[in-house]
Amino acid sequence: MIASQTGPRARSSKRLAVIIVLIAAGGLLPLLLYNVWFGFVPMVSPAEARQLLQAPDTAALLIDVRPAEEFDETHIEGAHNWPLADIRRVESPFEVPGQFRGGPLFLVCNSGILSTAAVRHLDRLGVENVINVRGGIQEWIASVDEPEDGPFAKLSALSGRMRPLPFRRAPAHEQFVAVLSGFAIKPTYTLLSLVLVIVLWRRRESDLVALRWSMIFFFVGENFCAVNYIFFGDTSYLVEYLHSFGMLLSAAFATYAIIEGVDGRILMLSDSNHRCAAVRLCGKCIKYEDVPCGLRRVSYMVLPALALVALMPLCAPLQSNAYNTVIYGTFYRYGHKVVYQLFEMRFCPVVAAVLLIACMSVLVLKSNPYPWAKLLLAAAAGPLTFALFRSVIGTMFSQDLVWFAFWEEFTELLFIVGVCLVLWIFRQRLFENSATASPP
Repeated sequence: MIASQTGPRARSSKRLAVIIVLIAAGGLLPLLLYNVWFGFVPMVSPAEARQLLQAPDTAALLIDVRPAEEFDETHIEGAHNWPLADIRRVESPFEVPGQFRGGPLFLVCNSGILSTAAVRHLDRLGVENVINVRGGIQEWIASVDEPEDGPFAKLSALSGRMRPLPFRRAPAHEQFVAVLSGFAIKPTYTLLSLVLVIVLWRRRESDLVALRWSMIFFFVGENFCAVNYIFFGDTSYLVEYLHSFGMLLSAAFATYAIIEGVDGRILMLSDSNHRCAAVRLCGKCIKYEDVPCGLRRVSYMVLPALALVALMPLCAPLQSNAYNTVIYGTFYRYGHKVVYQLFEMRFCPVVAAVLLIACMSVLVLKSNPYPWAKLLLAAAAGPLTFALFRSVIGTMFSQDLVWFAFWEEFTELLFIVGVCLVLWIFRQRLFENSATASPP
């Protein structure tokens, strides 16, 4: 009797440990990758670089490391071109061109990735005072506090033509949409998610526990978004990452809640004491006869297909988009930074595909695969839905980011309202005190 009680508890504890490891590893790995590439080179923000470049009697130079043809097409006013390909051919400090010696060098590219490689190479050779400009030209554009005519505040071309940093005049309806999404929609769904956490706080059913955690991660993630806007002016990479990771975890736990609810309350696939609801479709059931499981065989086709779909964002180009605008008299900066896109469109698709293949492997190799398969499928659903969602709206609205922000906020509102409606419609059975409810 003791063994029969401790067995399920031990398995539940093991799955809980796996969940914690997946969350911890999944959350820390992008931060580790970021620090491996960006964390060990001197770096300043565009605002800091512009301030130092404008200091009296400074010898500092702004160096654009993009290829010459890109530099000739458009570049920051006052920047000098030293392509990364030429920098990599330098093998000692004495080979640095004379015009680039003596003062601090602030290296910039479109996104800060190529300039990091350039700084790393020069620093390895012993060249001093070489500093990377974080976020590149994309963040430089978004760093201007208000329209200005000062140095380094315009874009220039080889022809000598200069123009202000990208500015897009927002029509009246877009200004209204921007305020609506930020100051009405976001507070509404954030408050609703907190209400759902309170409503679900004492529930012990496994699907409702998973849904509670989904709402907790959603609420925390959206508050990180608010913190970044209010206290950091949308400039903190770490706080924005925590916002994105909260969205990802919320999607994963919501998926687990759906899978667990459909399985435990409707399908009965993983319950050995009940007939599977699909038995009428299959004809014969693996629970009672030596036959293959029809639903498991279908998953052998569905999971690899989902893994391929998960990799779709890898083929989408990264968007170097940033511009300034005015919203009801307030100067505002729009930009979806490339470093965020690397997480959304490069890291998350690979993680989702790996987890989906792991899920299929469990179905193939284990005799009772469903507890682990459900866990891995839900874990994959987080990065999968987040990557596809951000990739789609990021590509559709790459040049009009007010709609990018609006549709993200509105979709999240639909998600929270949908959860409320489902809980309300099925409240009688979902919230009944079932003596057979699964442990959390």
